[in-house]
Amino acid sequence: MPASMHQVRQRPPLRALALSAVMMFVGILVILMAGLLDSNAWLLGAGLVIVGAGLGLFGASIWVARATRVHVVLDEDGYVLQGREASESGRWADVARVTRGPDRISIHHKDGTRVQLVVARGAVADLDALGDDISRRLDANRGYGS
Repeated sequence: MPASMHQVRQRPPLRALALSAVMMFVGILVILMAGLLDSNAWLLGAGLVIVGAGLGLFGASIWVARATRVHVVLDEDGYVLQGREASESGRWADVARVTRGPDRISIHHKDGTRVQLVVARGAVADLDALGDDISRRLDANRGYGS
């Protein structure tokens, strides 16, 4: 069975995105108030700073969402999880069980450690495909045939 690759997208930082939207909205209101008050310079500056901070937080949130993607490579010997900064691997022979939750797959090892792959709420189809592939590879490793 050839190696397969899956991409697991993590949950986006929703609170940070919501906070950035609120900050930009408040900043625009402050800028509009500065215009209504005959171009009050300090109010205009404060509004621009708030909008800039909101844009910065939005950009950082998008960067974090992209940086937390994990590539999962499955082959007949085991798995490799490749993130932006770290990589983790395991062998199918060392896996005791695999459990599935509504938004995660947990790979439990015989030594008591576990690896969790958590996905965004809308990426359940990705999780289904990954779970099916893990199941097929574990079955093949254990000698269960179809």
